[in-house]
Amino acid sequence: MAEALIDDPVYVAVSTDVSESRLTLTWALRHLQPKKLYLLHVHQPISINPTSSGLEQSEIDAIQESELTSSYEILLKYRDICVVEGILEQDVDISYSLANNVGEGIVELIYENNIKKLIMGAAADSHKSEDMVNITSRKFDYVTKHAPHCCKIWLVGNGNLIHTREGWFDRRGSPHPSSESLTSLQGLDSALVPYEEAVGGAHDNESHALSSPEDQSARGFETMYYEEQRRGLEIEERRIKAEEDLRAEIENMKGIQKELEEQLYIDCPRQFEMFQRERDEAMKTTVELLRLLNLDNSESASHSPSSSFQRSVSNEPPPYFLCPITQEVMREPSVAADGHTYEAEALREWLDNGHDTSPMTNLKLAHRNLVPNHPLRSAIQEWLQGHS
Repeated sequence: MAEALIDDPVYVAVSTDVSESRLTLTWALRHLQPKKLYLLHVHQPISINPTSSGLEQSEIDAIQESELTSSYEILLKYRDICVVEGILEQDVDISYSLANNVGEGIVELIYENNIKKLIMGAAADSHKSEDMVNITSRKFDYVTKHAPHCCKIWLVGNGNLIHTREGWFDRRGSPHPSSESLTSLQGLDSALVPYEEAVGGAHDNESHALSSPEDQSARGFETMYYEEQRRGLEIEERRIKAEEDLRAEIENMKGIQKELEEQLYIDCPRQFEMFQRERDEAMKTTVELLRLLNLDNSESASHSPSSSFQRSVSNEPPPYFLCPITQEVMREPSVAADGHTYEAEALREWLDNGHDTSPMTNLKLAHRNLVPNHPLRSAIQEWLQGHS
């Protein structure tokens, strides 16, 4: 006959070894016939020391994350077993916890979820004997000592019921506690009072130390509560520190970027001036060489039979004195963005008429600025004076 009470869900503690916990789960499904079932599992995270293992913290986190995912996938196999046994998939949930000690993790889940019915297996952690009644489980012993009295716990080994710890609602078949259980609960409540005073810093209550099982249970879970609070604070502190470090790194990078930009703004005009001086010197040297060459040609031509013809040719201005646009001798030679020299006024008219390309290369000009070509202007002025 089914033992299940209609209103309360059934929790079945399972391990990652499906072959080990399958019989425990099957027993619960067939004997308690739950309408709502929770697969209760406590995951023990693998402990890896970064120093001794030689792994980075990110690698350790990845290993632990992979292990956690694998553990959860195994729990889904238990859900498939429930479906095969006739339980609807939506009526099977998972109650999951992380803890270094499985027994403590189970007790914590009992308190968090107000569990009234729990089935545990004895196969993995038992001392077997020929008499099944003598099979015990260390986790079961721990849980029965620390779980609240309202939780009924079944211990199942190899598919057989071994032991039952009755909950107070089973003592008389009603949801009300027996006088024995009520006394225990009242003892637990009274035990919490001196313990809370001790936590608050009272120094004269040492003679009232907690000693009963209920007191020890209260102390244990108070410690677990503060431990969880401490872990939460540590995680929050690490998150805040990571955000602060990230902000500091961003500010540092912004500072470096600003320094580079400022250096670039300083160096660019300096480099431009240096190149401009080098260009002017080269232009001046070129003009001087051309002038000397023209003088030499004029002197040699004066002794030739065709000297009159040579003189007429020498009166023609050098082609680089002429503006490429107007083909006239330049008065204000200026260098444009394409590197060629034009009459300043002629190039301005060219640009004002809607052109944005070079008259010489037909390529788009990078800018409209003009730089006076002083060496060439001096050479043109000297030539004009000699041919006026």
